[in-house]
Amino acid sequence: MYIGFELKKIDKGFFDDLDYYLNIGNKTASKHQRIIEDILDNFKNDNGSLDGDKMRSNWFPQINADIFLSHSHADENLVIAFAGWLKEEFGLECFIDSCIWGYSENLQRLLDKKYSHDEDGKLIYRKVLEVSSHVHMMLNSALLQMIDNCECVIFINTPKSVRPRDVINKIVSPWIYSEIGMTKLVKKKTIDEYRVKNLYESRKEFSDFSIEYKLDTNHLTNLTINDLNHWRNIYPKRIGMISLSNHFKINQKTNNNKLIKTALDYLYEFKASRII
Repeated sequence: MYIGFELKKIDKGFFDDLDYYLNIGNKTASKHQRIIEDILDNFKNDNGSLDGDKMRSNWFPQINADIFLSHSHADENLVIAFAGWLKEEFGLECFIDSCIWGYSENLQRLLDKKYSHDEDGKLIYRKVLEVSSHVHMMLNSALLQMIDNCECVIFINTPKSVRPRDVINKIVSPWIYSEIGMTKLVKKKTIDEYRVKNLYESRKEFSDFSIEYKLDTNHLTNLTINDLNHWRNIYPKRIGMISLSNHFKINQKTNNNKLIKTALDYLYEFKASRII
């Protein structure tokens, strides 16, 4: 991760055509979901056991994203539309975390079916908890890897994800709490590390169960709706809608090692000029 942003006060009114951007965002989300679906059955070893290392390292294979979007599952359609907006306006590929969380449930069922029943076919609570701890550990590790791989992280802070209380933000999603914590701990990389690397190389909610966490976002740069609109206005469309990874592929074909100024650079420079 090079930089993290916290985006507040975005809602459906931000989009001039919500369905249009939602359709674009869903195409990317569906592509990522198909990748995950294709590998779930490949976690089994020949002897019938499951390969934990393969599960952890291959959870997000072949997913190359520019931006990691962290958000509440309740805002999923809003965030998918936002990902579509970023794709349409800037050619940026987004990794939407909530589109992946559900696969932890699929994996949980797969493991429970094999390991968590007694001889009579009844679920053994202790084994279910043990399986759950493995699933969430692997997913958490995979999400950390994606945060590390993405140049930019944007946390979508809405009333559905954070409960304002006094002066401290309270959050009830353990996934968001974990992801924002990761953005504080993960090694910050330079832009060159991302650009050169690319050049060469559950979520069922229970209304009666709620645990709150204190959420510290002071390390994230504030991002506003006005910033998003200004970013779109200053971005020269003549550059074309090419994702970061495709920029590098084009450069590699032409043996040109010069780093191309991308859509994200316009955002970084604008925000840097506003920070005192």
